[in-house]
Amino acid sequence: MPRHAVAILAGALLAVYGNQLPDRAWSSYLPLLLLLWRFCPHWRWLLLAAAAHLWSLALLHIHIDHRLQDAYDDRVVLLRGSVDGIPQQRQGRVSFYLDEVAIEGYPGRLPRRVRLDWYHNELLPLPGERWQLVVKLRQPRGALNPAGFDFTAWQFANGIDAGGHVRDSPANRRLAPAGWFDTHRWRLRLAQAIDESCGDCPRAGLLKALAIGYRGAIESRHRRLLERSSTAHLLAISGLHIGMVALFAYALGRGAWRLGLYRVIISRPYFAALLAVICACGYAAMAGFSLPTVRALVMLLVLSIALLLRNRVNLLQSLAIAVATITLADPRSLISSSFWLSCGAMLVIAFAQFRVPQAMPGWRRLLVVQIFFTLLFAPVGVMIFGQWAPASLPANLLAIPVVSFLLLPAILLGSLLAAGGLPGGGQLLVVADRGLGLLLDCLQWLLQHGFEALHLSYPLPLLAILLALAYWLLMPRASAGRRGALLAAIFLLAWQPARPGFGEFHLWILDVGMGTSVLLRTRHHSLVYDLGPGKPGSPGAGDRVLLPVMRRLRSGVPDLVVVSHADQDHSGGLPALLDAYPRAPMVTGTPAELAEKFALPAATASCHRRQPWRWDGVEFRFLQALAGDGTNNRSCVLRVDGKQRVVLAGDIEVAREASLVATYGDALAADLLLVPHHGSETSSSAQFLDFVAPRYAVFTLSRANRWGFPSTAVVDRYRARGIRLYDTARDGAISVSSGVQGLKIETLRGAPRRIWRRW
Repeated sequence: MPRHAVAILAGALLAVYGNQLPDRAWSSYLPLLLLLWRFCPHWRWLLLAAAAHLWSLALLHIHIDHRLQDAYDDRVVLLRGSVDGIPQQRQGRVSFYLDEVAIEGYPGRLPRRVRLDWYHNELLPLPGERWQLVVKLRQPRGALNPAGFDFTAWQFANGIDAGGHVRDSPANRRLAPAGWFDTHRWRLRLAQAIDESCGDCPRAGLLKALAIGYRGAIESRHRRLLERSSTAHLLAISGLHIGMVALFAYALGRGAWRLGLYRVIISRPYFAALLAVICACGYAAMAGFSLPTVRALVMLLVLSIALLLRNRVNLLQSLAIAVATITLADPRSLISSSFWLSCGAMLVIAFAQFRVPQAMPGWRRLLVVQIFFTLLFAPVGVMIFGQWAPASLPANLLAIPVVSFLLLPAILLGSLLAAGGLPGGGQLLVVADRGLGLLLDCLQWLLQHGFEALHLSYPLPLLAILLALAYWLLMPRASAGRRGALLAAIFLLAWQPARPGFGEFHLWILDVGMGTSVLLRTRHHSLVYDLGPGKPGSPGAGDRVLLPVMRRLRSGVPDLVVVSHADQDHSGGLPALLDAYPRAPMVTGTPAELAEKFALPAATASCHRRQPWRWDGVEFRFLQALAGDGTNNRSCVLRVDGKQRVVLAGDIEVAREASLVATYGDALAADLLLVPHHGSETSSSAQFLDFVAPRYAVFTLSRANRWGFPSTAVVDRYRARGIRLYDTARDGAISVSSGVQGLKIETLRGAPRRIWRRW
């Protein structure tokens, strides 16, 4: 079975990660391939892979057909649907999902799942309710950057066919209440019971994550701590928790049978296994049947059936059946990192089961398995999270038994008692909350004493080789090649990304939505110009885009951070950057406003007083000539001179542009211009463009933004001068390389596309 699972996985991967979907007619060859697979034993692996490929293509065509049509993008419609999952409330908005969708006048296949935001709303949709709403729909797109969270891929993997926001309208109303048997209704009831019984608990969000798999209430500081200590998998329902619930239920079933249920016409193993499967299914339902829980359920069913039929099925075989089942049911699962994490974890356990002697004591076995996890999951962690956590080994040795054997039973029992109004539930939840507090304190202590996560980045092929070398080093008969494998691993770990040459520079103009963020690198230095949008208490462009890109490129602590001015779309990511690099030198065009906005301990230096400087043969100068009112006209305007010249203009307007022309004249000339104020009508005057005379211009903005940027008149002004235009909403992040070969510009959307990025 493992070979068949590998073949199915390989075929599905080629379909999912292909650049385009071939014609549907190819799927008609599927019966022929299955027939050949039956009668051609020597080619079965290849034929099965091909059959899985065609099957995955057919399913992907169906999924793509349900995505919102182009004609309905950014269009206001009347929509009906049922609320799926628990709505999430945060900062004046409610985010929720609708399924069983009906759109008035919509032709073709309807979107099956829609993600909506409802701002400043007094009505709260509840799980299972059916609603009628006036919605502005949009196609499921997201920012595209060289690193960071790929929102478009996440939407496709989770079956989200459209997004949008609810418009204020008298037509918005509840059509029907939730059904009695709606799973999410009972999940919400458990969440409310936790809030009522443990309302003052500082870690109520973590209690909900373990009880019902709802992660929307976890505080950002707790989330970061768990990620940095590599223990995030323990504080959300996963295969480990499903297995523990099944184990407890199995033991309970055997004990209950002995106490009197032997009179029932069912044997003791059958009764215990049946109770374990029922309890595991119920717990998975509370988690919303997430991918790790589905994988665990499939494995549990396989093992239970094998046990009852007295057929020996090992862990590797049950994992292979689970992987094949999930892949064939929905190949989009292969896009999800949770698929690879959960299956990889079970593969490591299966490898440890093979590698560790059976006679080894239990505590030593746990230690060895965790060492295997630390070594083998290091390349996986670098690939998915861009970090390696030295705290993984001690943190998991402590957290796994504490969470599995102490906290999880207390939380489940406490939440069930609290939901039923029975005594003792609140006390159990309070005890569990305090236990979580002690556990988090231990994890924090580890991070403060030399176990802080290391942010690393390596190309995917190199990580695959490192993973193979790690397995080789742990194999029992690999002693002859261990020294060579170890030397090869050390050599590969020394890899460094390419840097610009002397006098050259490279910059990434990042896709951060309605805002600006630029990362510039020379041979030995790096500079950040603006930090993109962000709001207090929620992840912004700094967390989601800028820091991941800096870590992917290994730019290190920036030699200078330039916050052009204090407006939210240029400075919102500052808290995240200061948290990561608190000692990074910084300048801004609006020192007083920035200090007031972010409660900075000291005033930031002004870019308008900074003298020109030189890094690695590249000259930098802030263009002064202040004029006009408001913070926009005090933006830092940075000119970068290397083999070519770039001007980063912030949000300056016509008055400041005229002053710059009067002061610098022809010295404003540049090869590339970062368009002032996102293409507003108040900027990019004809006189300014004539003196800058760029060959290329880049707009930083979001698609269909509410300000209507860029202005049509401004775009026409650029085009009339033959300037080639780029914008981050259309092109994604834009790479600009200045060197002896000239200015080289590449866009991420111009690279080979994945099937979920058809725009």
